[in-house]
Amino acid sequence: MSEEQRFGRRQKWSFGMGSFAQWFINSAFNIYVFTYYFTVVGLHINWYVLAAVLWTLWNAFNDPLIGYLSDRTHTKWGRRKPYIMLGLIPMLILEIIIWLPPTGNDFQTFLYLLIMLICYDTFYTMIALPYDSLFPELYTTIKERSEVNTIKQVLSVVGLLFAALVPGLVLANEETRGTYLLNGIITSTIIAISLIVSLKWGVTERKEFKLDYQHEFKFFGSLKYTMKNKGFVLYTAMFFLYEYVLLLLATLVQIFGRQVLNIDAFDTSLIMGIMYIVGAVSVVLWRWLDIKIGSKKGYAISIVAYFFASLPLMFIDAYGSVLLIAALMGIGFGGMLYFIYLIIADVIDDDEIKTGVRREGAFFGITNFFMRLSMIVSIVTIGTVFAQSDWGVYDPLIDVTFALRFLFIVIPGIALGLTLICLYFYPFTKSKVGEIKEKLIELHKEKGEKVEAI
Repeated sequence: MSEEQRFGRRQKWSFGMGSFAQWFINSAFNIYVFTYYFTVVGLHINWYVLAAVLWTLWNAFNDPLIGYLSDRTHTKWGRRKPYIMLGLIPMLILEIIIWLPPTGNDFQTFLYLLIMLICYDTFYTMIALPYDSLFPELYTTIKERSEVNTIKQVLSVVGLLFAALVPGLVLANEETRGTYLLNGIITSTIIAISLIVSLKWGVTERKEFKLDYQHEFKFFGSLKYTMKNKGFVLYTAMFFLYEYVLLLLATLVQIFGRQVLNIDAFDTSLIMGIMYIVGAVSVVLWRWLDIKIGSKKGYAISIVAYFFASLPLMFIDAYGSVLLIAALMGIGFGGMLYFIYLIIADVIDDDEIKTGVRREGAFFGITNFFMRLSMIVSIVTIGTVFAQSDWGVYDPLIDVTFALRFLFIVIPGIALGLTLICLYFYPFTKSKVGEIKEKLIELHKEKGEKVEAI
């Protein structure tokens, strides 16, 4: 195939199934683990916060290390695929047994939760990080990268829909340990099927980068060099803020529906489902804007669109009106989802020109750490506001309406404002990206000839 279209349609959609799997299992995990341990198991909020803090400390080591190792791995299956294969079965098992904690003693429940979080994140990282690394590595032209990113984000939104609706259906009539366990079994089955499809027909590696595992960077040297990249530092800040907003919404949405809107789990899932569906449809619009004006400007527009659409939630609680607001929020949400996973590819392309090798693992290892850090910051934010509202232990009779609205709209608005400031200084404009692409064509040609000469 030509440089513009190197891969076929089956490969691209199969590769995109990995995004579906990631977003489904991770979003279902983020939405329901907190709700389950807080409202069903009855774990005090302080124990949950402590587990999240220790979990993040583990991630400070786990994510960058797996990213670095995947850059340096050399097997007949490539650099990334072995990690995905090794992490698959353990992650599926953990998605089931996390719903079986001991009860009656907060410390035992906390310890079980902490072990589950650490093990789950380790094996999830073995899948998600190499998979994410393959996207900018496989698709290097503007046309093919935008096409595959559109496929990825559409399937990501489908994964979000499954994360909202499948558990919502299972838990609609009864939220007990048994129904949460059933949800875990169903989730694991769907994820297994989608990842097997992705591994068989989508996950591959380009021959041009076969020798890129041979580079001079050691672990700490790689981290230090990567963090000196101005564009990457700004991207990392934006990615952290994006994940922070997403995690606040995911963690609170079920409690928000129950306490503020007085609706059940399934009706709450429909709110998120509408936002995700509109987001999936709007990806086509954002791809068009990406090609016309570039990712930097497109991302800024999507942030502004999302924020202004969310403002009416500060005072509206009629279910029909909330559904309409969710649809409007979905337009901006679709753009944020489309651009945040696209613009890092420009950072990595620029780094390849400077170093001569592709180091996606190093970059995604650091961003994954900050993604996990956003989890703890979001939980600490929620815990602080809940404590100020005398809601350390779940009590449906306490009125926390204002606190939940504040967490759901005001705090995300502040985070998005900070994102716009970072985006203003972000160096990769549309013209700059075009220059990088021209240099990459020649560099990849040289690397391909070198591999063939061996």
